[in-house]
Amino acid sequence: MKGDMRYSYPLWQMGFIVLLIALTTIIGFTADYAKSTDSFIFQFTLEGDSFWYMAAWLAVLVFYMILFKWKLHQHNKRNPDHQMKFTSFKPQEYMADDELFEEVTRRATQKAYSYFTVALPLLATMYLILPIGKFGMLNALLLLAIGQYFVYYRTIRRYMAEDAV
Repeated sequence: MKGDMRYSYPLWQMGFIVLLIALTTIIGFTADYAKSTDSFIFQFTLEGDSFWYMAAWLAVLVFYMILFKWKLHQHNKRNPDHQMKFTSFKPQEYMADDELFEEVTRRATQKAYSYFTVALPLLATMYLILPIGKFGMLNALLLLAIGQYFVYYRTIRRYMAEDAV
């Protein structure tokens, strides 16, 4: 299964989530919003260093997307029976080739679900106790998503190690 991107796809997802965390952090530090009883004002200004942070973020995003598209193209050439699409609503890491792959995917998905049943109530409790801002909350949710993909990847990786032996 060397060259099968379905194994490394969760890592690509985690990388994209890290880019989203960087974006929300940049916006969080550069945005100003005011709320009153009859209006809401959101102002996003890119002055000084914040412009360069956003420009660097966009450059990294473009590079990341080009690299991802290239790796996806390589995967599709090497694995014509297991084509992956750049845009799809079905999670690409689902492996339904045979019963063994289906079982591994089911186990990994079950572990990720169990992770959320513990992590979400803990995060909600943390939100109630600590004074966390809007962008901090969003970043914490994105960190949970990274954790989900890590749990999934670790389970798949364990199978890959057993399969290689």
